[in-house]
Amino acid sequence: MLILLILSALYFFSFFNRFAGLRSGNGEFGGGMALLTGRLPYRDFFNAGPPLNMMKAACELWLFGKLLIVTRTCAVLERLTIAAILYAWLRRTFSSWASCIAALVTIIVSAGDRTDPLASYNHDAILFAMLCGFAAGLSLERPSLRNMIVLAFASGFAAGLSALTKQTVGLGTAVAIAVIGTAACLRLLGLRRSSAWLAFYLTGISVPILAVAAFLAHLGVLSAALHMMFVSGPHAKATTPGMFVLREIGIASTVYRIWFFLGLAGLVLGARVIWTGLHNSQPAAEAEKSHWRWLTIGGLVVVGTAEVLALTSLPALHDFSKSSVYFTFLGTTFFGLALADIALRGRSDSGRRIWQMLLLAATGWSVAFTLSLSFPAFEAMTLPGLGLLLAAAVDGAQMRSRVVLYCVMTCMVYMAVREKLDDPFAFDFQDEPPVRFATHRSALPALRGMRLPEETVQLLDETVPAMQAAAASHEPVFTYPEMGILYALSGGNPPTFAASHNIDVVSDDLARQDAARLLQNPPAVILYARPDEAALHLQDVLWRGGKRSGQRDLVAALDRLVGHDIPADTFVLRTGDPPIRLYVRGNPRRQPSGP
Repeated sequence: MLILLILSALYFFSFFNRFAGLRSGNGEFGGGMALLTGRLPYRDFFNAGPPLNMMKAACELWLFGKLLIVTRTCAVLERLTIAAILYAWLRRTFSSWASCIAALVTIIVSAGDRTDPLASYNHDAILFAMLCGFAAGLSLERPSLRNMIVLAFASGFAAGLSALTKQTVGLGTAVAIAVIGTAACLRLLGLRRSSAWLAFYLTGISVPILAVAAFLAHLGVLSAALHMMFVSGPHAKATTPGMFVLREIGIASTVYRIWFFLGLAGLVLGARVIWTGLHNSQPAAEAEKSHWRWLTIGGLVVVGTAEVLALTSLPALHDFSKSSVYFTFLGTTFFGLALADIALRGRSDSGRRIWQMLLLAATGWSVAFTLSLSFPAFEAMTLPGLGLLLAAAVDGAQMRSRVVLYCVMTCMVYMAVREKLDDPFAFDFQDEPPVRFATHRSALPALRGMRLPEETVQLLDETVPAMQAAAASHEPVFTYPEMGILYALSGGNPPTFAASHNIDVVSDDLARQDAARLLQNPPAVILYARPDEAALHLQDVLWRGGKRSGQRDLVAALDRLVGHDIPADTFVLRTGDPPIRLYVRGNPRRQPSGP
């Protein structure tokens, strides 16, 4: 496990403080800062998710300082914890060699998405979901009733925490583990123990959820929170359930078509060795000690080579890791059903191993499925299912097949590292420069410890003081599309109810209401990256089935507010990105609004 953690840390620390995450990359930092300044979600601002992530962030910032690097460092530690849990879970059924190499590949690939900000509520929810499944698996191995019910309660408690972080992931995992855990106890331990297991599991889920619900009720925001989490928030992602399916099919058949078929081909070609590794009645033999030496050397060479090449202008092969997403989604579906069939018919002691793998497959599938409701394919969906498939393949492969498998996994790691260092963060037509350009320090105290590209530092160091001056006069400020880190750094607030107006976050009704609020209370400072017609049309098609979205009302309101102004400055994060213009009321270059 030590080798796994060292190699994983080498990867994350190579970029964790080298991007700003201007576009939707600092929700955790912004949420924590909002709580520390007395702003309450659901009452003072719109929040489509549960409150646990921002509560956790507020605690981190309160304990260690109100610095962006605090949430990033905690995020790296969280990823290493996920890697350790995945290894420990895989080790229950596979060899230490297979578990280590599978966990290493999975933890690196799972961070490969360009919109992954490291400090993410998605990974908080995944961590708790994995703890839920892992504790459920351990409960099957404890002969005493006391140990079993303690672990069942812990499993449910983790599921509750996951639901309080991201409702879809948590509730999906809670249901999946409830069904499979109860069935496993019934099959292996009998009706009485299965009933006790389910009762304590459900109790574990209820405790954190009821505690937070009571706290929100005490604050007077419970009703608003439930409406935002389960009505208005989901409505922003799809007006009908069928839209989720259509979006999934549309993205897989167009944007990511090549990666879908590559993932499918990998699953077909590797099905035999994966099934062999899953179906063995006993865990594979331990690998030779020399394997660990080669894993260490190989991991250092692959990661190090990718990092060295990231210092050059050689472009990365973007979105290659999407093939791993489809490989995981399809693989956990197929092999999960196969394992369920065997588990329900099996009677031998090996049945415990089958149920362990089934719990892992179910957790992987539920995480992938529920995350796909947010976006059809992004790399966090590979946790923890990819680890199961790769560990099974390593233990099930013969020597010749294993060499091919190692070459494939080497390519997966190399491509993921290269892409992340070439494009550490990108969201909605705003791409931050490669880490090789992140060599400048910001003058802002909250950014101490960060190294950022020159363009990013210029934007932050000029915009934040302007917003701070407005905030000192109790005037509102506004960014569009959302660049929430500026609210957290400046202490300014928007005149709108929502701070983020991403189309998959706010409904069209709320967007139109906030457009009216903008006109009624014009911001003193506006940071505006106007989307062109092609971008607006793409959003309408992807998220509204081609219908006109409320985003166009926001754009129209902003065009009206800044239509007669000359920007105080213009920023471009990366060549080819839309310009980001800064408008400041009272700017000496402001043109008169009259004819």
